[in-house]
Amino acid sequence: MRLTQLRYLVAVYEEKSFTAAARRVHATQSGLSMQIKDLEVRLGVKLFNRASTGVTPTPAGEKLYKRATHIMREVSAIQNDIDAMSGQITGTVYAGVMPTFARGVLAPVLDEFGKKYPQVEIKVLEAYSAVLSGGVAGGEIDMAIVPSSRDMSGIRGTHIDEDVEVFVSGPESPWEHLAPVNLSQCEPLKIALPSPENARRRKIDNYLATYNVPIDQIMELDSMMGTMDLVSKGEWATILPGCLVFPDMDGQQRKLHPITSPKLTVDYVLIEPESKTASEAARLFTEDLCANIRKTCAYCRENLAIG
Repeated sequence: MRLTQLRYLVAVYEEKSFTAAARRVHATQSGLSMQIKDLEVRLGVKLFNRASTGVTPTPAGEKLYKRATHIMREVSAIQNDIDAMSGQITGTVYAGVMPTFARGVLAPVLDEFGKKYPQVEIKVLEAYSAVLSGGVAGGEIDMAIVPSSRDMSGIRGTHIDEDVEVFVSGPESPWEHLAPVNLSQCEPLKIALPSPENARRRKIDNYLATYNVPIDQIMELDSMMGTMDLVSKGEWATILPGCLVFPDMDGQQRKLHPITSPKLTVDYVLIEPESKTASEAARLFTEDLCANIRKTCAYCRENLAIG
């Protein structure tokens, strides 16, 4: 049994496809299939059921996957320990963040981290949760922060904190800045929201339906900065996380309104690859980013939430 075979097994299990797994590990499909077949012969068990609809693990495949991810984490931990013996924090950190954090939360962390660890290269991908989850599962991204959603194969998650969703309107709207708003008692809203594929959208839709919020028109806009710009210019409103809009506390370009009866929240989760241990540089960067997210969430709960 070789580490390469275990790496291939993990990829097939998580991708549920030999073709996708081969792309992920930069191997040919035939070569990957031969390695998995050789592993099955050596162990004397079938690890995957192959069908036209996809690949599913057998009970033996399930058990070996759990062992394999543990082994792969230990292997990466060994490399991290060796790297740490130099006494210097070096390397490259690939981080994924939602647009929620790109405005006011991320920059202070990057600035301070760069000063403390000048030999660490930071690469940041800003994207929505589906893209970030796929990048983490595939091992291209060391870590990412996403809204809490359904479990995804190949990822382990850790809850960070709870943020509040905020109703945001334009400077000429009839609502007073920072005045609480009961959405179910509003006139029919023209509201900009992310597409249904967005993890936050599902929770917002459920809220709007459950509390009979009157809607005149919904514009689907998968751009948080574009949404904010739209709201600042006219009659459209939106719902955005506190961590994104807290810089608008002055009310100059947009008005912020705590949502009441009841409040609407969003949970943030740190996701990391199931089969990989974070490097020391990635661990330190993650700690700093999560600490600033918690600090910002606390500020938003105190200033942008009612009840």
